[in-house]
Amino acid sequence: MSAPTGTPDRITELAAELGRLGRRLDDMGSELLTLAAAPGRAGEAAEPSAAPDDRPTGGSATDPQGPASGPYPGPAYGGPPYPSPQQAGAGVSQPPYPGAQPYPGAQPYPPRVGPHRGAPRPLGIPRYPAPRPPRPAPGRTLRTWVSSLSGARLLAWTGGAVTLLGVVMLLVLAASRGWFSPGTRVGLGAVLGLALVGLAVRLNRKDSPVGAPALAGTGVAALYLDVAAATALYGFLPDVAGLALALLVAAGGITLADAWRSRLLAVGAVVGAAVLAPFVTDGFTPLLVALVLALQVAAAAAVLRRGWPTLVPVAAAWPALYGMVAAGTSWYGSTPAAIAASVAVLVVGVALAAPMAVRPAAGPGAVAAALAVSALPTLTLGALLPGWRGAVLAAGAAVVLLGFGAWPAPVKAIRITALTAGAVALFQATMLAFDGTPQHAVLLGQGIVLAVLATALKARLPLLVGGVYGLVGVLLAVAEVVPPQALAAFPRWPFLAGAEVRTGALVAALGLSALILTLAVAVLAAAGRTGVVRADSSTAGLWVPTGLVGLYGAAGLVLAAALLISPDRDGFLLGHAAVTVSWAVAALVLLARGISRAALRVTGLVLVAAAVAKLVLFDLTALDGLARVAAFLGAGLVLLAAGTRYAKVVAAAQEEPARAEETPSTPAGA
Repeated sequence: MSAPTGTPDRITELAAELGRLGRRLDDMGSELLTLAAAPGRAGEAAEPSAAPDDRPTGGSATDPQGPASGPYPGPAYGGPPYPSPQQAGAGVSQPPYPGAQPYPGAQPYPPRVGPHRGAPRPLGIPRYPAPRPPRPAPGRTLRTWVSSLSGARLLAWTGGAVTLLGVVMLLVLAASRGWFSPGTRVGLGAVLGLALVGLAVRLNRKDSPVGAPALAGTGVAALYLDVAAATALYGFLPDVAGLALALLVAAGGITLADAWRSRLLAVGAVVGAAVLAPFVTDGFTPLLVALVLALQVAAAAAVLRRGWPTLVPVAAAWPALYGMVAAGTSWYGSTPAAIAASVAVLVVGVALAAPMAVRPAAGPGAVAAALAVSALPTLTLGALLPGWRGAVLAAGAAVVLLGFGAWPAPVKAIRITALTAGAVALFQATMLAFDGTPQHAVLLGQGIVLAVLATALKARLPLLVGGVYGLVGVLLAVAEVVPPQALAAFPRWPFLAGAEVRTGALVAALGLSALILTLAVAVLAAAGRTGVVRADSSTAGLWVPTGLVGLYGAAGLVLAAALLISPDRDGFLLGHAAVTVSWAVAALVLLARGISRAALRVTGLVLVAAAVAKLVLFDLTALDGLARVAAFLGAGLVLLAAGTRYAKVVAAAQEEPARAEETPSTPAGA
């Protein structure tokens, strides 16, 4: 039977149509992948980018060369013909699959424009779909941690806490009631702790992770408390041997938690042992501080290996807390032991923070908190010890902490914490070592040194600490050595005691006033260097008070010098006149230097306003006779000269750029 006429042409036509449909399906698949990878552009890709007037109308699927009737390109959908291989950048048209040949009379195969090969997509969609960013793993928040304790796990840990209380009763209450012998009590506690740990290991091997950590934590804490009781309560072990054995037990428990990767086991063992340790050590003694330090040292290994941030402050809090209590209760009875315990807490805290700062797997915040609390026992005991002993203890803590903060390895948060704690310790040492005028002078000197250091390093932390030191020194000096009433009226204490001139008080006021003025200048320079203040109104709340402090220091300096020269009312009046004139002279200098520097120019104008205000508000009423005339004439002439000179300098500064523009440039070959 012969085939009807035209059948081969019809088959060829259908085959070409199927090829076009296959290619269009490939295009649609690529577009769907792109839209799935970029969900924010789904709305843009689904709509035609061209305006309605720009879209071709008419045409059909059977008219390959006709105008497009839809938003998709290609002859199968009434769009323009596929681009040539040269236009698409593919070099040579490729068939849709290897080995395929184009049908006779069919359109050339367009280049594959899928996500892996071919020319860029005609619609402007990226060739390679953007991968979807992976979602971050949810952090272990307090809510998730509390939810993990629900149910059977909560019951298991509650049972562990009750068991530990039973162990404490066995070791302490049995001693008060005379139950069993001391050796029997210690032996029973050791047997119970080992049995709990062995049962926990067996349950963990049988894939029962709910009760195993609770049993293991209870067993480790029971063994630790048993060793503490044998050392501190019964005296079976020397202190050194007991501390070594307690460290071994704590290290074994932390090693087991590390092997099981159970942070809950590590935290539970440390908390259970530390909370109940005071009951078996007969109070808050230095030996108790040493025992809980063993827990902190053992926990540091797991922190470095696993990076458990919760374990760092938990392990560091108990030595700090017990060290502070021991310092407050035993400093009058056993001072050497209390000093040794507080120093040990600080040294161990700094020594453990060093490797954690190099590898901050536990988080810088947790390490910084642990480092900060480690200094509390030393500072507490230093405040309680009288005389130079407390000052030396605080100064030693300052040296250790500031040295650690100056080390370049720690991260920023840890370094700032160390420097801040060291600054507090240094402040305490200064307050304990000195008294009266020397104390004020040392505080002001420390503030000046730190401000200069901040200027050299362009660092704000030394400026902040120096500002605090200087503020305390200024307040103390103003309250005791250079009081405002002594600068505003005559005669007043402490410069004069009736008719007697107190030369020592005037010399002290002269020196402290000079330090106050120097501090204000150093702080302003450092604040401008570090970008804390600017020569505008936005930071006026910072530099205006500092400038007023400087003016107060300058006034005290001039007035104290005048009273030293002439300790009478004439000297007082001439001193105030000299203060006003000196402010005007300083304003003239600042204005002359501030032509191109806005900060100096603004400071000079503010100083002019201060000088005029002093003339009107104080000199006009407080001064009389020649002193008032001298103040007004001197200040007026200086301000007049300042205005004239300032106008000339400003005009000269404005003429120089214009003269430079008018001068023709010299040829290069001249």
